[in-house]
Amino acid sequence: MKPYRPPSDLHPVREKFAAARKELSAALIEREDEVDLVLTALVANEHVLLVGPPGCGKSLLLDSLLSWTGGSKFSILFTKYTTPEEVVGPVSLGALKADKYVRVTIGKLPEADFAFLDEVYKASSAILNVMLKLLNERVYDAGDGVIRAVPLKLCVAASNEWASPDTGKELAALSDRFLLRKSVSPIRSQAGRQKLLWTRDHAPKLSTTVSPSEVEEARRHALSLPWSGEAREALEVILKELAKEGVQPGDRRQFKTVGVVQAFAYLCGADEVLPEHLEVAQHCLWDSPEEQPQKAAQVIARVANPVGMRVTQLLLEVEQVLAAADVRNLADAAKAAAKLAEIDKQLSTLKGNGRVEKARLYLKEQLRKLKLASIEAV
Repeated sequence: MKPYRPPSDLHPVREKFAAARKELSAALIEREDEVDLVLTALVANEHVLLVGPPGCGKSLLLDSLLSWTGGSKFSILFTKYTTPEEVVGPVSLGALKADKYVRVTIGKLPEADFAFLDEVYKASSAILNVMLKLLNERVYDAGDGVIRAVPLKLCVAASNEWASPDTGKELAALSDRFLLRKSVSPIRSQAGRQKLLWTRDHAPKLSTTVSPSEVEEARRHALSLPWSGEAREALEVILKELAKEGVQPGDRRQFKTVGVVQAFAYLCGADEVLPEHLEVAQHCLWDSPEEQPQKAAQVIARVANPVGMRVTQLLLEVEQVLAAADVRNLADAAKAAAKLAEIDKQLSTLKGNGRVEKARLYLKEQLRKLKLASIEAV
């Protein structure tokens, strides 16, 4: 994702989003992309699905966001034994005496501002049927025939693995309710691993709070951002290129992606949607999780953000060099330092992307640590 870059002449609400983005990303190790997705979803009024092993900070991310927004949270770990009552509430015994079938939803999903649904693919058919309408249309009928709007602002769902291709229509429909979907990996970099091990408190310290009315204001502002001609053309080219690769997301997903890209542009402090903001669409414009996410990411990077794609490739090379370096061996350390210097030279030739500056700062910091470790080894 595009790194935090303080925009000029910010509106007060946008300043709050910029500060929260920076503070969340600083505290949650190697979760910048996930932070961007969750904040983008909040602005776009969409939901997020994160798939990866346990212990990757998926729940912590939502809890941290909740400390910023306020509101109520509903959290549940699904198993094959989870019942609808645990999600939407038990049937009212008092209502049954009056020959009415009404659920008591207090403290359950229909009354939550935010939701964390862990192992969501393990939910039963009965639960899925209830959740589909609640997530998509944000309405719920407690049993009395009255359709009520629910206060749900954002649902973050998690799973240890993607649903298999041979799963039923219900799971496919559930996946489609989450416009933003991403695989989450454990911490990969050496610097991230050190921060994880030796920093005891990883809870973000947020300097601001945001109200529901301010979130709505952000949403209106985002939806009013114009698309540049280059960004419009890039999106149309991306969809054509994806079709050539056999990736054809549905009409609704394509339509909603437009709003997500606007929300991401708002989060980045832009006054209009530029081609680089289409990077977030890699988490929207696919259906099957087998190969399509990789194809979407490659096509979007090639068409809309080739500089960002090159930066990512070079940062991967940095991590490979650091992982292979033995700082106790001076010759090995010198060889690693030379490789890092060469990568920095390549980064210096790239222009027009805020990520380049951040990548170079990161590389120089790793080079400094490498040299210090070599001196200490002597």
